[in-house]
Formats: sequence, structure tokens, C-alpha cells
Amino acid sequence: MLPENLDKVALWWGPGVLILVVFAYGFLKLAQHWIDKSMELKREQTDSAFHIARDYVGQLANAQRSQAEALSRLAAAVEHRDCMESYEHQEMLIALKAVHREVLSLSGRAVAEEKVGK
Repeated sequence: MLPENLDKVALWWGPGVLILVVFAYGFLKLAQHWIDKSMELKREQTDSAFHIARDYVGQLANAQRSQAEALSRLAAAVEHRDCMESYEHQEMLIALKAVHREVLSLSGRAVAEEKVGK
């Protein structure tokens, strides 16, 4: 089954196959290294994009928080002013009601005096 000149075939083909296996292994390692480096570069790009997006969202959240605090302070100032105006309005309403009662009581006296005078 084995050829008679197995020694010659092994002598001729053995080093060639060995060199082919070594080169194939070297190219495989080189391809693996190239793929690892490109994946690392992509991962770094993705991480930097996520970092930029996270910073942007953080700045946006800080701006929203600052605006909310400013609106809260403005609302508190307006509410405080409204309270003062509300008290002033309440005092004015009380004074107007008192004047109205006085006018009604004066007009009621006048009507009572007219009835008595008739």
C-alpha cells in the first residue's frame, strides 16, 4: 500500500508541508492579532461615543435642573408676592365690605327715617 519511494516523497514534501503549516499558523496569528486590534479600536470608539453621549445627557440634566431651580425660585418669589398682594386684596375686600355695610346701614337709616317722617 505504501509507495516504495516513501523516503523520497517524505524528503521532498515534508519540509514544504512543514513550511506551509508554519506560514498558515503565522498568517492565522497575524489575522487574529489584526481582528483583535480592530475590535479594540471599535470598542474604544464606542466607549468614547458613549462617554460623549453620557456627558451630553449629564450637561442637559444639569441645565434642566438649573432651569427647574430658577423656575422654583421665580415661583416662590411670585407666590410670596402674590401672598402679599393677596393680603392687600383681602384687606381691600374687607374695607370694601365694611364700606358697603356702612352704606347699607346709612341707607337703611335713611329709609327708616323717611318712614318715621311720613
